[in-house]
Amino acid sequence: MKGRDHGHGSCRHCQESTPDRGDLAGKFEQCGRLLSHCLGKRRGQGRILRTLCQRGEMPQKELQDLLGIQAGSMSEIAAKLEDKGLIVRVRSEEDRRKVSLSITERGRAWVAQRDEEHILRRRAELFSSLTPEEQKLLESLLDKLSSDWVQRLERRGDGEEGRGR
Repeated sequence: MKGRDHGHGSCRHCQESTPDRGDLAGKFEQCGRLLSHCLGKRRGQGRILRTLCQRGEMPQKELQDLLGIQAGSMSEIAAKLEDKGLIVRVRSEEDRRKVSLSITERGRAWVAQRDEEHILRRRAELFSSLTPEEQKLLESLLDKLSSDWVQRLERRGDGEEGRGR
């Protein structure tokens, strides 16, 4: 994806579409991939930094679970943030497998420099082809689906079966 224009229309990834599976789940998958691509891969770093800024030091595993990030991805992102001087990782003396993360002053400055309004505008642009009424309807339908899916996972237990583990 490097070197591509990310005005999202001129890059190949945004123009390509996956084969239409003809069902809603397939359309959701395609939209999910495009949405993730359009919001950029670095959003995980921002979410991590903002969370640490708000909550303070916390165990890496807890942050990973809170943000829904895979363990391998979390370790990789944390290493990159540490290399940039934005966070500090500290290994527990009692259990060397446990790592605690905290944001540095440089990390706090990074968060402060980001314009949250700009991010919200960018996210809103993704749905600008819909009328305000259509956006409200879509939001309502997504809330309904999400609530149902969470209930289904809870009835199964901890939801691990639904994630293929």
